[in-house]
Amino acid sequence: MYKAVIFDLDGTLLNTLPSLAHSCNTVLESLGHPTHAQDNYRLMVGRGISNLVLQMLPEDVRERQHAAALEQYYDTYERNLYYQLDPYPGILELLSDLKSSGIKLAVLSNKGQDYTEEIVANILPDTFDHVLGASEKYPLKPDPASANAIADLLQLEKNTILFVGDSNVDMMTAKNAEMTACGVAWGFRTREELLKSGADFIAEKAEDILEIVLND
Repeated sequence: MYKAVIFDLDGTLLNTLPSLAHSCNTVLESLGHPTHAQDNYRLMVGRGISNLVLQMLPEDVRERQHAAALEQYYDTYERNLYYQLDPYPGILELLSDLKSSGIKLAVLSNKGQDYTEEIVANILPDTFDHVLGASEKYPLKPDPASANAIADLLQLEKNTILFVGDSNVDMMTAKNAEMTACGVAWGFRTREELLKSGADFIAEKAEDILEIVLND
C-alpha cells in the first residue's frame, strides 16, 4: 500500500482546459491573431504558462510578442480562473476515500503557485497536506526537485509515493523522482503518450487510483 499520492492539477484533478483555452483565445483575438480550437490546447499545456503562451502565438511573432502576450494572459486568466472549471467525475469521492484511509495527499502543478493555491482552496478545500505550484524556488516539472521536496515535507520514502498525472511531463517527473507513475486516461494527453513516458499504471477512472493505492 502506498502512503501518499501526489496529484497533478490540470487534466488530472480538474478539467481546466476550457478556462485555459478561453483565456488564450481572448488574448489572441485582442492581438488580431487566429484562435485555436479548445482541443488543440491539450498539446500546449503542461510545461508552464510562459511556454503555453509561446506555443499559442503564430510562429512568426512569437519572439517579439511573447512578453506582451504573457502579461495580457495573466490579466485575462485571473478574470477567467473558474471558467467552466470542474473536477473530473469521481475525483471528489476518490480524494475523500483516500483521506479517510489515512493516505497523505499533495498537489504538484506547473501552474503558478498563487493560482494553484487559490483554485485548490476553492474547488478542493481542506483536502491536501501540501500544495505546490510553479515558483522561483524549484524548476518546473519534469525536474524532480519539487516532487522530492514534497516527499521531504511528508517525511516519506519516495517508493511509498504514487505520482498521478495526465501527461508525459508527469510521468517523467515521477521517474526522475524515483516514484511510481500513474497516468490517467481522462486527461489532456493520450494513453500511448503516458505508457511511452514510463507509466507504471493507467487509471481508466478515478476509483482505479484508490485500488492501486490500497491494494498494490
